Amino acid sequence: MKPILPCTLLCTTLIAACGGGSSQSGPVDCMLVNQNAYVYDQLRDSYLWAESVSDSANPADYASPSALLQDLRDPRDETRFGNSYSYVADQAAFTSLLNEGQFTGLGVRLGFTDADELTALLVYSDSPAANAGLQRGTRILRIEGQVPSSDPSQPNYFDTLLGADEAGVTVHMEIQDPGDSGSREISVTKAVVTIDSVQAAQVFETVGGTRVGYLLFTNFFTDPSRTALRQAFASFREQGATELILDLRYNGGGSVRTSTVLASLIGGNRVYAGNRGEVFTRAVANADHPELGFVEQFFNEAEALDLARVAVISTASTASASELVINGLEPFVDVVVIGDTSFGKPVGQHPMNFCDKTLVAVTFQTLNADGQGDYFQGIAADCAADDDWDEPLSIQGQAGNEASIQVAMDYLTTGQCPATAKRHTGPSSTAYAHGLRSLIAAH
Repeated sequence: MKPILPCTLLCTTLIAACGGGSSQSGPVDCMLVNQNAYVYDQLRDSYLWAESVSDSANPADYASPSALLQDLRDPRDETRFGNSYSYVADQAAFTSLLNEGQFTGLGVRLGFTDADELTALLVYSDSPAANAGLQRGTRILRIEGQVPSSDPSQPNYFDTLLGADEAGVTVHMEIQDPGDSGSREISVTKAVVTIDSVQAAQVFETVGGTRVGYLLFTNFFTDPSRTALRQAFASFREQGATELILDLRYNGGGSVRTSTVLASLIGGNRVYAGNRGEVFTRAVANADHPELGFVEQFFNEAEALDLARVAVISTASTASASELVINGLEPFVDVVVIGDTSFGKPVGQHPMNFCDKTLVAVTFQTLNADGQGDYFQGIAADCAADDDWDEPLSIQGQAGNEASIQVAMDYLTTGQCPATAKRHTGPSSTAYAHGLRSLIAAH
């Protein structure tokens, strides 16, 4: 299947650092040439690969700050899917998403099957999509009377058919509900959607009496995500969970600090002992701006589970701060990756606001306590498994769960990868979003 990835899909997923900032003040005014000049100055100064940026470019030659960035960025600033890690975002939308978990849209994550059928993968609760009856596995047969295409060059490209991401925009669809051979028509009006980054948190007891926590976590926002994570882990502790399945299959990243919180909740005393946290990640900036580098240490989290191992479900949509959790825990905890190779984003950004925009250009690379962090091609899965779009993302019983969840449960029970065959091909690069869309991971 071909998922429509979030960050960069994007995976241009952003890691928003906890500190640091621009070494340059904003433009003297917001005339286009001065906005371009500001971005140009940042690329030549605080950009991780600043030495590669041409010193003879003319900011006046570019139609936008984004066009300048994409033209002058370093060749290393490119994901394995062909998009750039760096981008320019609308400041209000960026801030609202990262700090409040809010965006304007339908509230649904979409993907195309191998048969090119547009499908709902994840529907946010209380969103316009949810209120219209969409659920995981719903097929979207037509949008505005046209069969949606996964090809951005076609006039019926699904993103084009869905219209502008503005409140009040109504989208007419013909859909097929899961398990139904017929179809029905609906109208969905875009509105502000608040994402609950903890989409599922449940505890299941195996036949042997082991209590396994399952956490579906979709976004590394700031305070809202940290609060939700602590509440989820407090519930896991109260219910006696001693194993964890961490489902990051659709998590395109976000805040470094929030990833440190999650990793600390998993590792407990294994990563924080003697009143001192071990190194979670070390960020390395360019030689001219070492102050943009930083060290994140694990926290002492009261709700921590103190796990010896964790099963992490990954896909090509698992990016940035999600990969940071995997890489940062590996020196201390047995991290078993289930599913597919992750996105590949061991770099991050210090967002820089100017005028009504935010420059999200790469300013550092992240390394774990062992100095490892060269996963630009993604983190490979230990146990291959599908993202089975026709099954719910929850634990239903001992067997018959969604494919990746079942493989994770089997591994935690036996200590071995079950013999499974992948039914789908990998995602198409044309299905990947870029910039802020990758961080939202939904329409």
